[in-house]
Amino acid sequence: MPLSPNARSALLMTLSMAAFVINDMLTKLSGLHMNMGQVMAVRGLFASALVLALAWRQGALRHFGEAAHPMVALRTLCDICATIAFLLALAKVPLVSVSAILQALPLAVTMGAAIVFREPVGWRR
Repeated sequence: MPLSPNARSALLMTLSMAAFVINDMLTKLSGLHMNMGQVMAVRGLFASALVLALAWRQGALRHFGEAAHPMVALRTLCDICATIAFLLALAKVPLVSVSAILQALPLAVTMGAAIVFREPVGWRR
């Protein structure tokens, strides 16, 4: 029996969240046996290879030059710093605590946008 678009979306979301938790668990276990720098390097190589393959398959690499903007570079630098902080925290903090913080992060970002940038926040956002 085919799934409805709603059920299919819910299933895909559940599978993606499970993949994130499995990734975090494997990273945490790898950190027990390897230096976190090595874990970050291996994780980065696999993630980069996967993203590069998907971008190539979808033809997104033809527009790569359009992303050469100083704000994109700044966002990339911030993302690198956040990833390093996350992986270091993952090595030191219980997995359940890291998951709880990540689930609360969208609320914190919304609150920050409302307070710092005076963004309007309603019940839909």
